[in-house]
This record gives sequence, structure tokens and C-alpha cells, in this order.
Amino acid sequence: MTAIVTSNFRVINAENFKEDVADANTSVYVGIGKSDVWSLTTSDTTDTTPFTPVDALDSLGEAYQNMIGMKLIGTADISHVVPRYTWATDTSYHAWDSDDGSIFDKKFYIITSEFKVYKCIVAGGSVSTQQPTQTLTDPTAESDGYIWKYMYTISVADAEKFLTNSYMPVKTVSPRAGGQASDYSSDSTAENALSEADYAQYLNQKASTNSVTAAGIERIEVTTGGTYSSTPTIVISGDGTGATATAVMSGSGSNQTVASVTINNKGTNYTVADITFSAGDAGARAVISPELGHGTQPIKELGAFFIGLNTQLTGNENSDLTVGNDFRQVTLLRNPKVFGPGAIATAPTLKALRSLDYTSGAPITSYTIDELIVGQTSGAQAYVVEIDAAAGYVYYHQNSKTGYKPFVNGENVVGQTSSTTGQLESSSALRNPEVHPGSGDIMFLENRNPINRTTTQIEDIKVIIEF
Repeated sequence: MTAIVTSNFRVINAENFKEDVADANTSVYVGIGKSDVWSLTTSDTTDTTPFTPVDALDSLGEAYQNMIGMKLIGTADISHVVPRYTWATDTSYHAWDSDDGSIFDKKFYIITSEFKVYKCIVAGGSVSTQQPTQTLTDPTAESDGYIWKYMYTISVADAEKFLTNSYMPVKTVSPRAGGQASDYSSDSTAENALSEADYAQYLNQKASTNSVTAAGIERIEVTTGGTYSSTPTIVISGDGTGATATAVMSGSGSNQTVASVTINNKGTNYTVADITFSAGDAGARAVISPELGHGTQPIKELGAFFIGLNTQLTGNENSDLTVGNDFRQVTLLRNPKVFGPGAIATAPTLKALRSLDYTSGAPITSYTIDELIVGQTSGAQAYVVEIDAAAGYVYYHQNSKTGYKPFVNGENVVGQTSSTTGQLESSSALRNPEVHPGSGDIMFLENRNPINRTTTQIEDIKVIIEF
């Protein structure tokens, strides 16, 4: 028994995730964490190569303990993306092929220097030497023989958030909530709500869908040339209408073969088609357009089963994201809960660190950031992440290197680097984080080299998820 998971299924999963982020009942956060170095013991302070993440419960639980804080992802922070292929002269590109099971792994579309995106319908004889610029509904061949179908232009806003050296954003614009690309009934109010860039793309999708050659046969591939003494007639049969083509012969006399096929009329609305010849033994197949035709549903047509998320961390973000330290882990969390555990968190930012409340006058500012502190009664160990001198709090995290022993009220806590001793309050010295550790689902975990944070710095965090 054999089976596959189709690209359509993967695209649908990506779409469902994107819709999940927009759902009022769902909260998705980007988290940052792990201010201590990549090492196996507290005595080793050398920052080594980041460890490879492990998809195991223990590893995810530790990532939660390492967490410093998190920021909510909004609908403007998420987009479908696909691998980026920037057009370059003297480069070969693949033409769209409905019979190619690995088409989404190939360069069959491009982004140009004008941020226009095109799909290759017909590849020229060899390399591409002419960058397309046209925005025609029914394109013609460029000087190098390539035929490119204009898809859309990436807006400045989308480029700033989601365009990287490796990925580019893609969207299918429908002006109606939950609408389909084929829904072009008049709705001026919804259309007026679109941005200028989205409206232009919407009109291009509409024109492509309404074209008299929508879902027509753009190309016929010869599989067997056969042997002929004259040019055979080509018959196209299928569930569409109107397509006609002519055989192009090579050779002479009684030793001619079908070299290629010229499309005379693309026809419309084909999902299947047979190509037969009036005589002889030549064979050919039709390359079928995607549902509704080329340029109508960019997300499906380009295989956008990748999701890009982008958020910026600015300063301390309501005092929830520590500055004056660094982080080495980026996580993506779905539906974490406020401490308790309580309701699903909805705040724009959340502080994930526990903290210790020290007695008035304790010299906590003498602790050094990231140093190991040890409770003299409990034996608990932790790393200092942040110091709030005004409130008398020291924020910390524990992990497998420190162990997870809790501190106790009233004990002395000694810094192992600074030798600073501070006493905890006699009651309620152990303060909980704003988010309940371990709540929700960690969907993404990246270990990386340290990124320093300062009050004047902005970190632009981009996460790519493949479905």
C-alpha cells in the first residue's frame, strides 16, 4: 500500500495555521530565552556551538524554563511565503508542468528587480536573458523564447516584513472575509477596503479568472515523435472546450517526425485532456493549468506551504523583555496561559521569568548579569537574568544545569562570581512569572548564537515554518 500527502494538503494546513492566528480565541506568541551560555555544566562558562534542538518533552520543557518573555503575533505579522528565486540573466528556469511531482522544488517562478512575481509557462530554448516586465493577462513570448505569466507585485510593506534572501511573501487576495479567489461578484465596499497593492493584485486575479483562455492548454509536450510522410492533425479532447493545436514536423519526405506542437487556441476550463494524432504513432501530453487558470490563486499555484512570521522587539517592551542581556533561543507558542494556570494569555507581551524579592537594602545591584546564584539554605541554583533595583527584585531562570530546586523565604543568596550576599524577604519572596510555565504548545524551537539586547536596539525576528 502506498500513499502521499499532497501539496494541497500542506497548503491547507498552512492556511489553517494563518487563520488560527487571526482567530480571536487563539493566541500565538514569539518567545525569547536562554541567557546562559551553551554548555553542559554550571562550571563551564565557555559559549559553545548552539545545541541541536530535540523534539522531546524534556527539551521543550527546558525551553519553557529558559524563557525570558514573549510577544503576541498579530494578523499583520504572518504571511504565506515560498522559496525566493530572483531572476538572473543566463539562468535556466523550469516551466510549470502539471505532471511534475517535484515542481514545487524547482525554479518555475521568479521575482524580478521590480518585485514582480512571474510563473514560467514556457521555457525558452536554453537560458533566460530577458527579465519580464509586462503585466498582461495573456502573455506572449519574450525575446529569449520564455513565456512568463505575471502573478503579482510584492508591496513595500510585505517586502519589509517577509522578504528575505531565501523566502518571499505570497498571497491570494479576496476582498471578502472567507472569500475565494473566484468570488468576483460586485462588492465595492469590500474592494475599497483593500490597500492599493492588494487591489491591483485582486484586479489581476479577476482578469485572469475571467479570461476567455482561463485554464486553457498552454503547452503540449511531445513524448513520441513517430514516423510520417505528411503532417498529422492533432485532436484535443477533455473536459474543457476550444483548444486547437498544430504539429511542427522535422525531417522530410516519408521520414518526418513530430518535433513540437504549436498551440493555436488555448481553449478554456480544462482539468484533463487527451492529445491524439489523426495518423501514425506519435504521442503527446497536455500540460494542464491549475484550478481556475494561471494567476488566479498564487498561494496554491506557487505551493505556499511555508508560513513566515515577523515581529520586532523594541527596547524592553513594557518591561517584559529584558534588556542589558542576551538570548539564545527563539520559540513559537500557541495558547500559553496566564499564571495560575488561568485563561489563555492575550496581553501584547508577557514576562516569563520568576523573580526573588530581597529585603530592603540588600546589595542586589552588585550581582552580575548571568552569574550563578545559590541559596544557602535550599541549595537552589539559578542564573541572574535581570535586576530591578527599585523594586528589590532579581529575575532568574533555571534549567538542567542548575536543577530546579526552589529557593526558600528568608534565606541568604550568594552570587558565585561577585560573591555578593543578599537576603530574601521572610515571606512571599518567591514571585511567579506572568505566564504559566509549560502551558500551551511550543510549535517551533530554534537554538542560536547569542543576540544582545539594549534599550535602543530593535531585533527583527523572522520565523519560517514548513507544513
